[in-house]
Amino acid sequence: MALATGLFNANLNPAELNMRSFAANILRLFPNGSAPLFAMSSQSGKASAKSTTHGYFSKTMTFISQSPTAQVLVGGTTILVTSTAGMVEGMVLFNRTTRENVRITDVVSAVELTVTRAFGRVAAVQMETTETLIAVGTAYEEGSVRPTPRRLTTVYVPNYTQIFRNAWALTDSARASMAEAGISNIQENRQDCSLFHAADAEAAILYGQPKMDTTGTSPIHATQGIIDAIEQYAPANTNTAASTTTFAQLVALVEPAFQYSTDMSNPKERVIFGDSQAIKVINDIGRLSGVVQIMNKQTNFGMNFTQFGFYKGTVNLIEHPLMNGMGATGLAVVMDMAALKLAYLEGRDTKLEEYGTGGKIVESGVDSVGGSLTTEFAVELTNPFSCAVIYGLTAGAA
Repeated sequence: MALATGLFNANLNPAELNMRSFAANILRLFPNGSAPLFAMSSQSGKASAKSTTHGYFSKTMTFISQSPTAQVLVGGTTILVTSTAGMVEGMVLFNRTTRENVRITDVVSAVELTVTRAFGRVAAVQMETTETLIAVGTAYEEGSVRPTPRRLTTVYVPNYTQIFRNAWALTDSARASMAEAGISNIQENRQDCSLFHAADAEAAILYGQPKMDTTGTSPIHATQGIIDAIEQYAPANTNTAASTTTFAQLVALVEPAFQYSTDMSNPKERVIFGDSQAIKVINDIGRLSGVVQIMNKQTNFGMNFTQFGFYKGTVNLIEHPLMNGMGATGLAVVMDMAALKLAYLEGRDTKLEEYGTGGKIVESGVDSVGGSLTTEFAVELTNPFSCAVIYGLTAGAA
């Protein structure tokens, strides 16, 4: 055992010794429970909300990719495109089909460029509308003046915090009585309350929609969940599967979530949270896409997939109990976990209150014990473009 000198700080304790947040405890005690997203939020980081109206800002890195809208002859220096947004003089464009590089010399209008052809080793050839030009850097002359500034558009996402409350209570006689096998009734009721609290938060994280209701004496506010945020801000990432889904079709449904990444240290991994039907369909696709061999004297058979890989990366599969409880419809939510954070109001990261236990003041003089859990947070999905929603996974096909 080592000795230490100097000022004690919080990092000197082993991580296991420090008191965990409510979400972290849910992850530790019920890793396969009904609130995996809420539990995993303890690992993906937290944000701070300063008021009940909690909007946040989102930026998505966009890479320039355009196709000519008209044919360009070998000697042509004018290229018409759908949009020149984000393009500046000095930018180099690469033709993915012919491998010719061109350098922009002037952004004439919102749809027109003037370029230097064959800006590199590959000679100019006729450009067709089926070809794609992508930005591959910039090139400026010595002693050049500052280029036209570029920036990413900041999107404000309005949202609100939501208050979650759950309580437990039992008579003092029930408190004094032991359940079967000597289990405390208080312990049993507290655990039930914790599970309800986590499930309520999880449901809002998934299905919540933003609302500020001021019609009553005190306002009631609700937070925007993951599915609604993707529907609103990245609608192209929301798709419905066909009556049967092949591996190629599954890839097409998941691909949009890999176009952008929140954390560039891990851009090739996503998580699918799905109901039992969605996970079954994905497993069927895997089974039908491969070859199953049953060997002589083998006593078990079948395949259980927990992830699938394709050219973009890896997708981990998690069956979500809460989605099952709400009715299996073939729903799958593709998550970039780095994009998800919960923003808590100060002092509202699951506040525990109890009465009648351990000598605490009895509430209203009632011969009982009990308590409550209160949590207030807003969901932040800072990059909805790195996530996706798939509806209606019905059956897998080869």
